Amino acid sequence: MTLQPDNEIAALFDPNFDEPEPAIVAPGALPPSWAAAMAANRAAATPAPVQELAWPQAPGSSIAAPAPVASASAAPDAEPEPTGKGKRRGKKRGRRGDPEAEFTRQVAAAKKRADRERKAVRLALVGVEGNVTRTRRQSTAWFVQPPGPWNMRPVGKQRRYIQNEGLVVANLAESGVIGLHRRLVRTPWPVRQWAQAHDGWADPIPDVPGALSWADYLRGQQHAMLWGNPTQKGRYWGVELPRRSVLAQGLDTLGQWLLPVIDVPLLGRIARLVRTWARDAFLGEQKAIADHLATIERHLSGQGVNAKPATAAQMDYLMLRSATLGLPLDADGVICGGGDWEESDVAALEDLTTLELTPGEGYTTVRGQVGGRDYTGYAIVLTLGRMAPLPIPEKMLPWQVLGDPSGEPLEWSERISLKTKGQTLRSLRRLTSKIEAQFDHYTVEHDQVPPQELAEQHALAQRVISDIEEDHSGLSVRTEGWYRVLVVGSSPEEAKEKVSLLQEMYAPRIRLEPEHGQYQLLREFIPGEPLANIAHCRRMNVEALSAGMAAVGDRIGDRTGVVVGQTASIAPRPAVWDLFAAHEKKHKSGLTPIVAVPGSGKTFLAGMLVYQAVRAGAYGVVLDPSGPLKKLAQLPEFRGIAEVQALTGRTSRPGSLNPYRVIVDPRRGDPEYDPTSPDYTDDADPVAAAQSQYEADLRAAEAERISVAVSVLKMMLTPSRLEHQWTETVLQTAANMVGGDRRHNLSEVLAAIATIGDSKDETNVDLISCARSIHQDLATMSQLSEARVLFPEEGTIGDGEDGDRTVRLTVLTMPGLQLPPEGTDPAQWTPQQRMAGPLMHMAAWMANRLVYELPRYERKVLFLDENKYLEQTGAGRTLNLRIARDSRKYKVRALVCSQLPDDYLGVDGTDDKSALTYEVIIGDLGGNAHAIEGALKLLNLPLGEGYESLLAGLGGGGEDTLDEDTDTEHLDQARRFIVKMADDIELIRSDWTHYVHLAHVFDALDSRATRAAIGGAP
Repeated sequence: MTLQPDNEIAALFDPNFDEPEPAIVAPGALPPSWAAAMAANRAAATPAPVQELAWPQAPGSSIAAPAPVASASAAPDAEPEPTGKGKRRGKKRGRRGDPEAEFTRQVAAAKKRADRERKAVRLALVGVEGNVTRTRRQSTAWFVQPPGPWNMRPVGKQRRYIQNEGLVVANLAESGVIGLHRRLVRTPWPVRQWAQAHDGWADPIPDVPGALSWADYLRGQQHAMLWGNPTQKGRYWGVELPRRSVLAQGLDTLGQWLLPVIDVPLLGRIARLVRTWARDAFLGEQKAIADHLATIERHLSGQGVNAKPATAAQMDYLMLRSATLGLPLDADGVICGGGDWEESDVAALEDLTTLELTPGEGYTTVRGQVGGRDYTGYAIVLTLGRMAPLPIPEKMLPWQVLGDPSGEPLEWSERISLKTKGQTLRSLRRLTSKIEAQFDHYTVEHDQVPPQELAEQHALAQRVISDIEEDHSGLSVRTEGWYRVLVVGSSPEEAKEKVSLLQEMYAPRIRLEPEHGQYQLLREFIPGEPLANIAHCRRMNVEALSAGMAAVGDRIGDRTGVVVGQTASIAPRPAVWDLFAAHEKKHKSGLTPIVAVPGSGKTFLAGMLVYQAVRAGAYGVVLDPSGPLKKLAQLPEFRGIAEVQALTGRTSRPGSLNPYRVIVDPRRGDPEYDPTSPDYTDDADPVAAAQSQYEADLRAAEAERISVAVSVLKMMLTPSRLEHQWTETVLQTAANMVGGDRRHNLSEVLAAIATIGDSKDETNVDLISCARSIHQDLATMSQLSEARVLFPEEGTIGDGEDGDRTVRLTVLTMPGLQLPPEGTDPAQWTPQQRMAGPLMHMAAWMANRLVYELPRYERKVLFLDENKYLEQTGAGRTLNLRIARDSRKYKVRALVCSQLPDDYLGVDGTDDKSALTYEVIIGDLGGNAHAIEGALKLLNLPLGEGYESLLAGLGGGGEDTLDEDTDTEHLDQARRFIVKMADDIELIRSDWTHYVHLAHVFDALDSRATRAAIGGAP
């Protein structure tokens, strides 16, 4: 196997990435690795076999991995050796001739001495048994805490998170635990596992020759995810167990002495026997403290930590990651889960990396191999220094996640000494006595005024004593600890720049101190290693300690579904959404409101969700009145399985929106009418009960057609006509005369109205006059070109047959539709503008029919744009409520766009659908205070806790201005959304910069009114 040369630490997750990511990547630009691959394909007629970029579905792919590019390692320049034939001559020249030579000699001597001292140091760890690591003197039990939520939680709940974790630490102290070693490690976000799970979750559409294949689609998705260097946290709690017995310590020491002769015939047998005795002694100690271990496990598994004993694989990752700090993360290559570690296994940890020290430089050079390639990293360990009072959670993130927004995979090591209530009181009283003695020394012995600091320290100590004595919650338990955070760069300069950035992020309330002895500080991260130094000891109670909340992060979505964007609250990682988990796993509604002002990117986001869902095998129906999404149906990969239906204009089909045809009858063969269904087990005659239910639903469909026909005709009338007292009676009577069978149409209702107006038997003159006026108005409206889809040609009943199941994507467009301007009195609307309401209403019913006529078990995505015009009518609100309630039964993910949250909150006496919204997407609300208040209700967040400012700042990044010198909007064009999935609410950046394999999809979704966007010359 040919090994690659040293590479930068920036190649953290992509083994084929040979160049650092540029500072700013233009949208749509090919990443360097792909550009190299394309260049290699053009240069070579027959490309050589190379390692795959990421997991594909099939071995063959049109996107080749880039050829490896050699790069020189960024090692510090070696110091030149002094010249000279003899030692004396060299020293003489160093003294008299060249002053720099003496300094060079001293540096070289210091380096040799440091190397010699390093070789003399051996790991204190002796072995690992289960989740317990042991040294000759101490054993530590390790538990793993899962990542927890934090963002967009009320302050009261965040404070409970802190207090619950603090109580766990207090309970450990009361149970006799005197020390903790907590480690926060990073693992790569499982991009390959996502691709495998996504491939199993999806039923992908067939590949089309010349279009993006499913395998290349998965490959491109992974490559784009890897660009963001996403990681996830793993927090280990190492609980120090009671000190080991003298016998066990002696056996472990003797076993280590005899380790070099273990292969000698006679002495080796003795050595193996001693090691067996040492292990038996350790196991005996564990049995003796079994109750103590059970108590520890009970405390850590409780609310606040929810930690479980580390598995064999988790222990492997902890050991191997701790021994390779400074090198790229590698989850797949190091976790074997083999179980217990013997002393020879522990000794192998020292060979994983080569550490080099440069005295005075303040960093440790780490060299090693990951995935068969050589890497060099430069590690700097920072220690938590002085801390001011921290307003957590009211105004700050937890102090251990303040650096996470930098995107660096920071790792923490915490050495904590727990003090019980009694120990703390004794220590404080001794301190108080010392202060009083110093006070007497000034006042009694020397008759001087003591410094003010003595009085302040005495008052502080007394206050702490009072708090501890009066506290019964356990949160006053005190701790002493040393907290280290690791920063890694691909060069010394980069590492120091990252340190400066991190210090700025923590300033001014917290200082991060770069200390001397970087090698020993780096070794401190390894379980079992001693404390490097005692400088910067931080003393705090368990509540302040737990305010670090190192395990919290961005938690939203799953690791199976489609990509929404990336999290943007604490640390960036892919936000992935299983569109049908609410239906298949949680039995919740599939209604998803997307609320934002025009131009905020909601249509683009919904289009990307529809594209990914249809690629994965779902049926998609899009109602896009403005029409730009019709280009989705023209994508090469949807060739033959997508269609565009124009509901207005010259290409529209007459009668295609006939209410009597759009609303379908229930199917007798549906599972809900099966007599063997559990719904009919309690009926005496299941067959008759099922038939009765079918007939009832059939009558309900007929009644719904009558109601929708009346609603459509009412929307065509002017407000003055609607205010007439007999208008409702005329329309309802005419519709009832026609009936609710599917063979009718609106022209028959107009004829029935005319019959009422010409009736000779009717004595109500007002009713007859109203019917004649209504017929005259509706007859005029029916002659408009926009109305041809509602009124079929004479002798026909209009289009509306069951759809073709081979069509996976249907886009309904309404070109030329004149929507009424906002804020205009309906009395001022033109006839064409009045037609917009009924057309939008029936188009939504058409989209609804295309979805609900499919089998219930099929996955479906429905996208309704411009929902505000539906909510203006009672029938439209009823339609939305039906979508919200029935989407779970029919496995429909309904993406409904609107500009105001009021459309879902039931204001003005309408139906409140907020309880049915299991997922919500909120975009830029334009700073409108009323809209922001409604969005918080929709997200189920309290008012007055600071969320208002977050919602007011949504949208794109940078400052948007027409001044070319100050416009910074281009620096971050990704739109930001608040996304709610179940109880998780996060800030998401809809960033698609590196998804270059979907460039053709972005072009199709570009709705900008520019010449280039509409196909003209650039």
